[in-house]
Amino acid sequence: MAGIEPNGLTLALFAAAFAACCLSFFTLVGMFPPSARPQSIAGAAGAALVFANLALLVILLAGVASFAHQMLRWTSIVVFGGLIFLFVPAAFQVIPSAWRDSRSGLAVLGLVQIAALALLLSPLQGMTAS
Repeated sequence: MAGIEPNGLTLALFAAAFAACCLSFFTLVGMFPPSARPQSIAGAAGAALVFANLALLVILLAGVASFAHQMLRWTSIVVFGGLIFLFVPAAFQVIPSAWRDSRSGLAVLGLVQIAALALLLSPLQGMTAS
């Protein structure tokens, strides 16, 4: 593994944050256009949750890209990022639609994104920089 990517902890942090990014992307793609949203997310409160999650997704994606650029080999980014993007839809399908297509599901998704951002900004970064 050290021949592929010498910093395994950094790769694990990237994988977790990028998986959260992909999960958020696949969830939010189903919320546009607004007429395609589930009935449980219709209205101003649902729209606010969708746009808050969208803003978090943009911030998370920028953070993941910056983190990967600074800390990983480009080959690791391409290979592991591709694998994550390939297999996250299977995990997405496991989540019941009643959970992911609800206000509480979007709130949990926001918390997942915030947790992924916290991972990227955590003290673990000090351990991964070598």
